[in-house]
Amino acid sequence: MTEVVETDVLIVGSGPAGSTAAMMLSTYAVPNIMVTKYGRLADTPRAHITNQRAMEVLRDADIEDVVVAQATPQNLMGQTPFCTSLAGEELGRLHTWYTHPSRQADHDLASPTSMCDMPQHLLEPVLANAAISRGTSLRYHTEYLSLAQDEDGVTATVRDRLRGDTYQIRAQYLIGADGGRSKVAEDIGLPMVGRMGVAGSVNIVFEADLTRYVAHRPSTLYWVLQTGADVGGIGMGLVRCVRPWHEWLVVWGYDIDREPPNLTEDYARRIAHHLIGDDSIPVTIKSSSAWTVNHLYAEKYHNGRVFCAGDAVHRHPPSNGLGSNTSIQDAYNLAWKLKLVLS
Repeated sequence: MTEVVETDVLIVGSGPAGSTAAMMLSTYAVPNIMVTKYGRLADTPRAHITNQRAMEVLRDADIEDVVVAQATPQNLMGQTPFCTSLAGEELGRLHTWYTHPSRQADHDLASPTSMCDMPQHLLEPVLANAAISRGTSLRYHTEYLSLAQDEDGVTATVRDRLRGDTYQIRAQYLIGADGGRSKVAEDIGLPMVGRMGVAGSVNIVFEADLTRYVAHRPSTLYWVLQTGADVGGIGMGLVRCVRPWHEWLVVWGYDIDREPPNLTEDYARRIAHHLIGDDSIPVTIKSSSAWTVNHLYAEKYHNGRVFCAGDAVHRHPPSNGLGSNTSIQDAYNLAWKLKLVLS
């Protein structure tokens, strides 16, 4: 006989949307289970800019101070230089993220919170730990397979990837927060508009002390204009600060109509040095990955008792800075409504 586990809300996916939903539902004392097919949370920086609206959610959830303690503060985010390389000619500098004196007051008056740079691999544990401490059951290595819904609830079939067996989770509602290739959204037939694979990009995470080139012009993003650089169709390479001033992520484009480049350590180091502009700087490669820029959204976010949130229903080019911010706000908006319905 197949095992059946019961809960009020089942959340598929543990990214910013899933973990925020779990955290808020547990804050409201709504029983919930969050499953992820992986054995970990995010292990690379990925999303990072956290705007005031998202910070207001984190403030309401009483974890703003925890995030601020780990994040890069606003005053170190916004010089935004444009250059030929970090060691090369600076072509211009633009005050961004409300760091210009003429815009700082607008930022400060708009909210009791301040925007910051909180890399995803640091944010997800804060969200998930808050959820778990308030009552969420987080099940790693648990892969969502299918669902069936009726008038009273949703039954999901999942597979334990360690044991290899399948079982069912019965919930009154299900949240599909399973990312840009959402199986939940596909299974409930959400109509999508737009397209996947707009452009190809490569992320390279590395450690290097770049203080001499950046400390005098602190920024989250350093845009590099070089022949062949093309991040998501923008036409520039990108050096992104993960942790000042020693941990970095560079983004380099590739032709989406061709195979991604062979991501050897030598290739990654060459691209990093190319954008730094100084081959004498010691570089330690931590990871590299190829990905595609997508521009796609769902025309509706739910079907019956199944709702989707985050990248499952809207996939933005990262240059818009909307990914994790809208994911957090999706989940926050959905959680309080489910709480009222379930009360």
